[in-house]
This record gives sequence, C-alpha cells and structure tokens, in this order.
Amino acid sequence: MQSIVELFHVSKNFSERVALNDISMTFRTGEIHSLVGENGAGKTTLVHIVCGLLKPDAGRLRIAHRELSSVNFAAAAREGITIIQQDLKVPLRASIAEYLFLGREPTRFGLVRYGDILEQTRALLESLDLPFAPDDVIGDLNPAHRRMVAIARAVALDPTLLILDEATNQFSAADEERILRLLRRLRDQGKSLVHISHKLDEVMSISDRISVLRNGALVTTQDSSAISRDELITYMIGRREPRVYYWKPHYPSRNTVLKLDRLSFGTKLRDLSFEIHRGEVVGLAGLIGAGRTTLAKLLFGMLSPTSGRMYVNGSPVAFDSPRDAAAQGIAFVSDDRHRFGLFNHQSVGFNLTINALQDIGRGVMINRRRERKVVSDSLEKYRMSWLGPDREITTLSGGIQQKIAFAKTTTRMPELLIVDEPTKEIDITGQRDIFAIINNLARHGVAIILISSVLGELINNCDRILVIKDGAIVKGFRKAEFNEEMILHYAIDARAEAVSV
Repeated sequence: MQSIVELFHVSKNFSERVALNDISMTFRTGEIHSLVGENGAGKTTLVHIVCGLLKPDAGRLRIAHRELSSVNFAAAAREGITIIQQDLKVPLRASIAEYLFLGREPTRFGLVRYGDILEQTRALLESLDLPFAPDDVIGDLNPAHRRMVAIARAVALDPTLLILDEATNQFSAADEERILRLLRRLRDQGKSLVHISHKLDEVMSISDRISVLRNGALVTTQDSSAISRDELITYMIGRREPRVYYWKPHYPSRNTVLKLDRLSFGTKLRDLSFEIHRGEVVGLAGLIGAGRTTLAKLLFGMLSPTSGRMYVNGSPVAFDSPRDAAAQGIAFVSDDRHRFGLFNHQSVGFNLTINALQDIGRGVMINRRRERKVVSDSLEKYRMSWLGPDREITTLSGGIQQKIAFAKTTTRMPELLIVDEPTKEIDITGQRDIFAIINNLARHGVAIILISSVLGELINNCDRILVIKDGAIVKGFRKAEFNEEMILHYAIDARAEAVSV
C-alpha cells in the first residue's frame, strides 16, 4: 500500500501538559486506521496536526512525498486531507445539495447551475447508498444522517485521507451500521481513512490497523487481526497492577439533596436512579458521549427529561429553565466556561455580582457598598484578593478564569453544585486550587456532582463514583472499591444496563 501521510517524531505540549510525545506513524491508501486510547491520550491532537488545525512543537510530516515541519488547514485541504470532527457543524437551513456544493457551485455566465447541482447530488447519494433526496433540509435530519451527509460532502471533495472523530457516537445500531458500510465502501475505493472511536467492537470490526495512544505516546500499532479486545484494553490502561489513591473524607450526612427515579432523556439517558447526600462528592465517569454532560444539563434545566422523576430535598421538581433549577439551589459550572460560565468581555466584579443582584440592589438601583462587599468576600474566599474587580475576564489565565467561574456560581451557596471537566485547559497549580475549592464546598455541606475524564481526579476527590455508558449507569463504586482499571473496564466494555445506586 502507498503511504499518504507519515509523521516522524512529532511532539506537542499545551502549557505544562504533554499532549504528544515523539509520535511516528503512517497512514496508507485503501486502509482504515483506527486510533484508540483513553480520554486525553492525544488522539484528537494528533489528527489536528495532520489536518493543519495545530502545529507540532517538534518533528515533521511527509505528505505526498514532501517533507514539512507543519501544514496549515488550507494546505492540508489542497492535499486532499479532510476531517469530520465530533462536534459537527453544518448549515441546518440548507438543503443537502446546497451543502454538498457550498463554496464550489457550478456556474455559467455568473449564474449558479442549480440543475447540475441536483443531478450531481442525486448521483453521489446513490453511489454511496444514502437514502436521502438532494432537496432534503439538513435541519430535518437526525444527527446520524447529518454526519452521513457530511461524509458525502467530504467524498465529493475526493479526499486522499478522510479523518473521522467519533463518527458513530450515540447512534442507533442501524445508523451505525450504515455509516460503517459507507466507510468500508470508501476504503475499498482506495481511500485512506483515520477512524477514532471508543467503541472497541466497532474498532475491531472495521479496522485494518489499530494504533493505541496513552498519555501522548504511541504504545503500539498492529493489524486488527493480530490483536484482541482484551489486549487493546491492556495497552490503553498500561498496567496490570492497581494504582493506590488517597482521598480526603468529606463525612457526608444522610440528608438526601438530590434523588433521581428512572430519569430518561430520549435515547441519550436511560432510567437513571441514584441519590446524592449533603456534603457528598459523587463522580461521574465515562467516555466522551456516554451521557455525563447531557445529565448535567438535564439537572440544571437546560434540557427536559422525557420520563422519570427528580426530587430536591425530598420534593418533586420539574425545571423549565436554568432559572428554575437555580431557584431550587442547583448550580452548574460548565465544561465550556467561555460560552456558559463567564461574561468574557466584562469585568471580574460584573461576573461575581451577576448572580447576587437581588442581594445588592432593589429594582434597577444597585447598592454600591453591598456590591463591593460581595466582590471582596468572593475574592477573599477563593484566595484572589490581589485581583482587581475591574480586570476584564479575557486578560486572566485559564486557571484564574475557572476560579472566577466557581466564585460566580457560588456567590449564593448552592444546595447542589454540578461541575463538568473543572480542570480543562488548566495547569497543575490551577488544578490543585480548583479541587481545594471543591473539597472545601463539600465540607461546608454542598452536595457535588463531579464530571471528569481524568480518573485520578475522580478517585482523589470523590466519595462515590458512578460509571455511565451509553446513557445508563452500569456500575457504582464506593471509596474502598476505587480501582482505575475496573472503572475504565466498565466505561469501555460493560454492556449497558440501567442500575440503581
């Protein structure tokens, strides 16, 4: 087989974190090459370097027999390298035909030849065995079908290398099989495909070769026929002996703050039943797309359950909005602080008082003395007294921004705090500060749900850990049972069955 892209000793760091360390790898024509590894292993960073979204700090690439230190996105596209990312963005109001030819519409005398677009779209959909019409509106399709259309657009560009990041995440069995048939068809046509997935059954069935990444390093590359599922998991984990962790006890009370009774959200969350007590930190473990963030949004009123019941302090509740959830004492620190956590172009003081307006003013009038006290108390509480209240959020480091997000969310002490990926894009010192905040809130009686892709963070800071897979809780662990290998096993390999814990 001919090599399409080769990487030689590629490395990439983000602040103090090593994302990729001395990676050498080859992608070939007529092959599906799967990348597997735990969350944060470096898979997405690697493919972002290949397609020009990131530049490596060291190493080189060979594309189309040309040696390069890096490639930008436009240059990669000219070489036929196309990526379909997990967070797919498509024009929902456009028809399939309009989307497939967006930016490259055939024209004559300055006029778009729409008839040609429809004809070529129909022929492409038929050749790929996709059950759509050219004038179908993308917004009317389900997520799986939108991804199929995105793959069709990529095929229309005649790529030499097609990268798919979690292509079948949360799809039905029928939609998943249709996408896999499409990928095999492209492979048989001589295309080179890079496939990232946490679904090991899918990886084993579709791959020609498999590369395992762990902590930014390449562990092994093998033909799929030469490696078993159990061997894959062992390579991903990297250890046979259990790690030993230590945690700070929180001594939670027996008072139940949150209770879920068979709570469901379509096919994304199924029959979730569990309780969280005052002063308890409960971790949610699982792979990307397992349903952890969906659950967080459901609990905070950003989504509405399709069935089941939720109780706060013993009373049934139903939230139509985050405002309703906040009124019941529920707070949420999102994994995307830029979109949902902070007002980025406002001051520190503005962010710290936005949730305390009813305490510092009456009507449209603000009591400036109370406002200054809320700001100074929050900054002192989170050890940021040195920080001026007039500083704009965008001028602060990621770690300080995250601490401001915590302070903003807890200006009024919540009953339940939901924290999603609190150390995302934060250095080691900032991470230590964030978990000091979380543990301090628990000691003051706040019930906390902690979502993290880093198992060590959950093991070090939680009283219990619930493992979510395919929208269901498949296992619960108490402190004495914490074991990274077993948690990862259930997150990857357990057959999803709803359980109450």
